[in-house]
Amino acid sequence: MSARLQSKLSIPFSAQSSAEQGTFLSGAELGFFKEHGFLIKERLVGAERVARELERTWAHLQRHVPPHADSDWRLEPGDPTTWKDPEWSPMAPHPETGYYQGRQPREAFRRTVKLHDLGWDDSLTDLLPRHADVRAVARALLGDDLKPTECTRGVYALFPGRNKHEPSGAMLGPHTDQVCQQLNACLYLDDVKPRNGGFTVWPGSHRIMWKAHEFEANFSPNPRFRECMREVIETIEPYELTAPQGSVIFWHGRTMHSGGVHAGDDIRWALFADFSHNRPILDEDEHRSLGQYEWFKDTKLFREDHPTTDDMWRHWNCGS
Repeated sequence: MSARLQSKLSIPFSAQSSAEQGTFLSGAELGFFKEHGFLIKERLVGAERVARELERTWAHLQRHVPPHADSDWRLEPGDPTTWKDPEWSPMAPHPETGYYQGRQPREAFRRTVKLHDLGWDDSLTDLLPRHADVRAVARALLGDDLKPTECTRGVYALFPGRNKHEPSGAMLGPHTDQVCQQLNACLYLDDVKPRNGGFTVWPGSHRIMWKAHEFEANFSPNPRFRECMREVIETIEPYELTAPQGSVIFWHGRTMHSGGVHAGDDIRWALFADFSHNRPILDEDEHRSLGQYEWFKDTKLFREDHPTTDDMWRHWNCGS
C-alpha cells in the first residue's frame, strides 16, 4: 500500500519554551530532541536579516522561473491573489549525465518550487549552516568535528491553491532521505501558520528508522526497512511544525518527514541544510555507481560508516 494513503493527519505543533539563559541547548531541549527526533529553536536567526534574504529569493524566483508562455498569470510578491496555483513554464527533463544528473538546478511543478541553485549563494549559506548560533546548536548535538559547510539544499517554496480541500493524511508524503543523513536543519524565511505547509515530522520515528539501516548515517536499508516505515506511518501522528520567521528546525537524519498540508493562503518559504561529521567520503563517480548521487546536498556517503547498535547516540556529542 502507498505510504501517502496510510498516513495519519498531522497535528499543528509549536515550540515549547525550554531554553536556558546562557546556553545554546538546554537539558530539556536536548532531552526533547533525543526523544522526538527534532527541535524547534524559535527566532534563532534575526528577522531583519531573514527578511532581506527572502526579498532576494523573490527576485531570483521571478528572474529565473518564468510563467507559462500561454498563460496570462504573473506572480507578484505584493499581491497574494497571484500566489495561488501558479502556472510555471514546463520544466525540462532532469539531466541524465553531468554535474546536475538527476535533478534540475531549479524545479517548478504546480505548487512546489525548489531553488537548488541558491544552495551556493553565500548569503543564504551564512544565514543557516554557517550562522554562528545555528552551528553552535549543531555542535552541541552532533559534535565539534563538523564537516565545513559548502552549500545548502536551496530554498523550497510551497504555494497555496484556490480550491480548499479538507486536510487529510493523504496530502502528506512521509519519507526519509538517502545518501548520508546525520543532522538536518530548516530555516523558515517567513512566518509559518497552521495548515500553511509547515515542515512535518513523525515524532519518535528516528528510533524506529534507526533500526531499519545497516549503518548509522549512510543510506543502508536492511530487510526491515519497509516494515519500519509501515510501523511509523500506522502508529505515529505526525506534527506539522509552525513557527515565526527566523526559526530553525533541527531533525535527526533518520526522522521521517514530509512537506506539510497546505490549505492556507501564504507561501511557505524554507531554506534547508545538512550537517555531518568531518570524515572521508566517496567521490562523485562512486556515488553514481551506488545510485546515491545527489549534487544538491552538502553531505555525502562516508567511505567507512559505523554499523548500527542499540546506542544511536554513541558518536554524537549529546551521548547516551
